[in-house]
Amino acid sequence: MAGKKIAKNIKFEEALSELEAVVEKLENGELPLEDAIEEFQRGTELSKICLEKLNRAKATVKKLVVDPDDETDYHTEDFAEMEEESAGSDWEGND
Repeated sequence: MAGKKIAKNIKFEEALSELEAVVEKLENGELPLEDAIEEFQRGTELSKICLEKLNRAKATVKKLVVDPDDETDYHTEDFAEMEEESAGSDWEGND
């Protein structure tokens, strides 16, 4: 099995779909060792690509903060600031 190159401009959804297929193949447990190693390496590369794309998307997300006393007064904050504020809160649905 020759390792397929991953396109540099692969879309997140495509990389994630390929990663899921790799995981399924590896979980199946029927690949010869050499093929399993190649699939694992491909999965690792796809995982890094997905993480990089998610981090870039996260960096562009802004939180819109509205003044509760004057709904016409608002500003934006970086996503990182939003994470820090909600670190102890239940915004992700965690109990």
